[in-house]
Amino acid sequence: MKMEKHEVFVPKPEETLYREPEQKSINPIMRNHVPYFMGISLLYAVCFTIAFYKNFIGITFPIITAITLAVCCLFLKKNEISWNKSNWWYVAGSLLLGVSTVLTANEFVIFFNTLGILLLITVFMIRQVYDDKGWNLGQYICNLLFLYLCMVPEIASPFIHFANYINKYKKEEKKNKNVKYILIGILIGLPILLIVIELLSSADQIFSRLVGRAFHSLWSQIVFSPNLFLVILLIILGFFGIYCFLSALTQNNMPEWKKKENRKNPVIAITFLSMITAVYLLFCGIQAIFLFTGGKLLPQGYTYSEYARQGFFQLLFLCIFNLILVVICLSVFQKNRWLKTLLLIFSGCTYIMIASSAFRMILYISVYHLSFLRVLVLWFLGMLVILMAGVVINIVKEEFELFRYCVSVVAVCYLLFSFGKVDSLIASYNVAQLGNDMSYEDVAYLAGLSADAVPALSKCEFEHEHFSTNTAKYGGYTEDLYGNVTGLKPQEDRNGYVSGCRRCKLEQKFQRVLNTADKMSLRTFHFSRYQAAKAAEKYFR
Repeated sequence: MKMEKHEVFVPKPEETLYREPEQKSINPIMRNHVPYFMGISLLYAVCFTIAFYKNFIGITFPIITAITLAVCCLFLKKNEISWNKSNWWYVAGSLLLGVSTVLTANEFVIFFNTLGILLLITVFMIRQVYDDKGWNLGQYICNLLFLYLCMVPEIASPFIHFANYINKYKKEEKKNKNVKYILIGILIGLPILLIVIELLSSADQIFSRLVGRAFHSLWSQIVFSPNLFLVILLIILGFFGIYCFLSALTQNNMPEWKKKENRKNPVIAITFLSMITAVYLLFCGIQAIFLFTGGKLLPQGYTYSEYARQGFFQLLFLCIFNLILVVICLSVFQKNRWLKTLLLIFSGCTYIMIASSAFRMILYISVYHLSFLRVLVLWFLGMLVILMAGVVINIVKEEFELFRYCVSVVAVCYLLFSFGKVDSLIASYNVAQLGNDMSYEDVAYLAGLSADAVPALSKCEFEHEHFSTNTAKYGGYTEDLYGNVTGLKPQEDRNGYVSGCRRCKLEQKFQRVLNTADKMSLRTFHFSRYQAAKAAEKYFR
């Protein structure tokens, strides 16, 4: 009697979007070359500390960026991983963002420069180590996050690697006598080096200026600093940051992805997109009738500027939502001719909404002038136009590499924004438009911008606007009369600056810039602050 065979259903590989990574062996390169990678990481930690000790935006920023890339290249060379020529622009983008940080004092830009450098270096290393040809946008983001999460348990890897190396070294101590002697030589040489530099600095003034002062400043400010905790913290961050990053890349545990063939029925997407697109078409018609006609057909009770300034932030949010929704539809649902057509119409409506939001913002700027947020919105809308073009191409051409396109567009657009010195643009535009008619609130806003705005603000020629019974100080007016004229009570700070006075507000700003510039050294030199200090000095002269 034949026994019935029970068939076990095994899903085909192409029917799953995610596969657990195969049990690949961990790359032993760091475990086998502990002195090499420990030494590189320690040197990097020292450079990291010198660069960022009480100095996040100085000239050392692009230098530490270049050093980080150099360490990554040494890692690749040790692994005998050949250079992928298509990855050069990730390196170039990182270096350019580092240079941009020295050219601007805007904290928003500096923060995103730092974030951009970290992301570009991470993508560069992933593309060098892993095969990413089959990854789409969502998968790439997941793998980036996965790599960062893998860095957390790798905090233990330096200790494990070092312990293994010590055990191995004890067994092969006779073969590695030179290592011990080198360490002894370094310990003997360091104090001698300090004494020699000190003596040579006192013997020759030129040597003292070139080497002695820099070395003495470094030694006193960092090594024997009262903020020794900060020094130790920076060394720890630098060492573990680079070591854990490289160690995580050796794990060979990146999730593997397969294209999902059993996508959802496109009727679902066609249904909800039809509902949304119908509303969008109605909205686009209203824009064409009331907004783009110059306000000639507006309902009674609306002024053109009032109508224009309503809703540009809501429209911006919807434009971002639309872009994400189209990408999701392309990834989740089966290909369908009607779905493609609907997505193209949907994308066309998105373009009209982008134009409406930009048009409203431009009209708002024509009345209320520039601010950082308004410039940021216009820049973001411009970038959305280019990103949506890539999405439209992906709708028509399925094999189009949308992730690489998006990364390239965002990187190039952000580089333009980063090098654009937005604060300088805002100050130049507002000063040119308003001149001496600028209100105190406008001056206070511009004075609150970064040092990038100082050269443009130094062109303002305001007179002091406070009065007193003292002719030399207040021009013969009593304090009561000053209050009647300005509606403000003159309140002086300890430096003699009076609240409500436009000139005083600018002079306060310029004095702060000069005070900051006085503290700059070779290590903390910042080009934007240097330019601002020169403009402030010229203003006071």
